[in-house]
Amino acid sequence: MKFFLDIKKFARMLYDKKGAIYELAKRDFESQYKSTYLGIVWGFVHPLSYILLLLLVFSIGLRSNPGNDVPFVVYLISGMIPWQFFSTTLTSLTKVVKTHSYLVKKGDLSLGILHVAKILSSLVTHIVLIVVCFIVCRAYGFPLGFHSLQIFYYLAAMCLLLLGLGWITSSTSMFIEDVANAVTIFVQFGFWFTPIIWNISRIPQKYQWIAKLNPACYIISGYRDSLIYGTPIYVKPRETLYFWVITAVALLAGAVIFRRLKPHFGEVI
Repeated sequence: MKFFLDIKKFARMLYDKKGAIYELAKRDFESQYKSTYLGIVWGFVHPLSYILLLLLVFSIGLRSNPGNDVPFVVYLISGMIPWQFFSTTLTSLTKVVKTHSYLVKKGDLSLGILHVAKILSSLVTHIVLIVVCFIVCRAYGFPLGFHSLQIFYYLAAMCLLLLGLGWITSSTSMFIEDVANAVTIFVQFGFWFTPIIWNISRIPQKYQWIAKLNPACYIISGYRDSLIYGTPIYVKPRETLYFWVITAVALLAGAVIFRRLKPHFGEVI
């Protein structure tokens, strides 16, 4: 019961501080590109150039084929775009409190909203890249329909998971520097252990559950279900239940850890 009351209290706090969240998100977004000539263009050049590099290596050099008559470019872009959002946002969330250390001693601002603002800031370029996904899929003959809107469900699910993980990593990294390095390694390994450039159907059926323990697998598969296969959410009840249990645990653990460590942030800054 207390958990649901805390959720209600947090939601109310987000509403009350929506102006501050918007301003923080705006400043964060602008600060990423203000000292460059191309500005926001870099927000799209970086992920798209990396996708192009992988496309050249795996489709031409290694001649990868995801199967199911899906062009590799479609398979790759539909997996890379959500993964890049997940990995870069998690890395940024881990450092978000340190980045805003000047706010730590301000009593009028809840530090928990820094994570919400960071996620909103990252969403700007991600939404545009989702539109790019739609265009690429349509160009290769994959029709858009009602099932395509599921992508926003998976996006919301990913944001909630990131919020919980971000609370954990940002608060613990204030006291243990190794946490940030561990997150970097986790992201590097996660890329190869998540079905982004390979198809989970290539794994024997009895071992596929191991890959599905990775909650990012649910998100990546969900994006592809929305963009390519047209598979509805209710077809995967076990995966959906497992993902939301993991997300709920991350949110609960993150809220508890962040709340208990927050009073001591000022001691290590």
